[in-house]
Amino acid sequence: MIELISQFFRSPRWRNHSPSRYLPFAAIAVTIIILLIFKLVQPEPPVKKNEEKSWVVQTQRLVGDAKTPQLELYGQVESPYMATITASLNADVESIYVKEGQVVAKGQLMVKLDELDVQLALQQKAADVAELEALIESEKNRHKNDLDALKLEKSLVSLAEKKLSREEKTSKSNLTSQSSYDSQKQALESQKLALKARELAVTDHPARLAQLEARLAQKRALLQQAQTDLQRATIDAPFDGIIVSTNVSPGERMRPGEELLKLYSTENVELRAQLPDKYLSTIQQSLSQGKHLYGAVKTNHGNINVALNRISGTIAQTGIGVDALFEVSAEDAGSLIIGEVLVIILELPAIEDVYSLPVSSIYGTNRIYRVENARLAAVDVAKVGQQFKQAKQYVLVRSEKLKPGDEIITTQLPHAFSGLKVEVRNTSATGQAVSATAITPASELP
Repeated sequence: MIELISQFFRSPRWRNHSPSRYLPFAAIAVTIIILLIFKLVQPEPPVKKNEEKSWVVQTQRLVGDAKTPQLELYGQVESPYMATITASLNADVESIYVKEGQVVAKGQLMVKLDELDVQLALQQKAADVAELEALIESEKNRHKNDLDALKLEKSLVSLAEKKLSREEKTSKSNLTSQSSYDSQKQALESQKLALKARELAVTDHPARLAQLEARLAQKRALLQQAQTDLQRATIDAPFDGIIVSTNVSPGERMRPGEELLKLYSTENVELRAQLPDKYLSTIQQSLSQGKHLYGAVKTNHGNINVALNRISGTIAQTGIGVDALFEVSAEDAGSLIIGEVLVIILELPAIEDVYSLPVSSIYGTNRIYRVENARLAAVDVAKVGQQFKQAKQYVLVRSEKLKPGDEIITTQLPHAFSGLKVEVRNTSATGQAVSATAITPASELP
């Protein structure tokens, strides 16, 4: 090529023409020649072989010990001891010593009513009792006097009979007049009549005494009622609790039955949660066997422990499931508010031959992937429960194809299938990535 170019420039044709006329063509030709030279001398690039893509995943090894399923419930705080304190008498409100939300101790003064009307009624009832007690004492003294007088009445009758007998003898002998005899006979009859009246008074004594004692018992009951009303003018807390509401102010006139305030017992606080039908038989069986079930409640003040106390005997108000009642200790009840809804994590009886996996390990509804020789193998499982650890949800699964030590992926791949090549890169406790070469394959585990 170079030889041809040199011959062209030495030819007469080139010499007979002006060189400047062919300079552009010459430049183009030279450029083309240089490009061809570079193309010919450039080495061919190496051909890259097609390699199968490997997906980076994280895994978890299966542990074969017993697992405790957990159930997430929503419980509402309530108290079976919600007391509504009402007025028991007609009186004015004198003072109120508590406010809504205040914690009170048993026997603590809450409301004071005016005692003036009650004290007047108490004095009247006390006077009635004193009057009856005096009448009973008088009746006893009268009976004692009647007994003594009865003896005298009998003696007088005997004397009158003797005197009449003498008058009768002298009258037959015409020693006395008929009028004298009649007078003695009349005196005897009068004495007998007085004796019978005295005997009647003695006989009626038990009835009169019983009547007075019955009236006294009635008056004493009224007196006791007045004393109770006086005590009810001072209203104390019936138990340790928290004031829910106060409905009166000082100076208000109260009638019996009108509401003063409400409070609930901090020693009897419960959480009511609805149990799914799926777990009802398991929980009932545990309770019937005397096994205690416990749960953790998430509150703004931290987690507290509760115990499943009993199951309601009726269907829940929603018509689905049965309510469970959880007992709260008195120490933790003060941090709860009646009516608030809290999350309860209930621990169910432990079960064997199950494995705990993160939710991210589940594909579809019941499929997981095991790593075998750096490739995925699908395994169908049955979900038997769930667990909650460190604010993360785990699923309890069971399958005859699984065994302790199997390596299950916990990464959600967009298109996972059996045979897909993967590279395991787990994070160690120090936060460093661990390559697949540092992990023993499941097939090599004992």
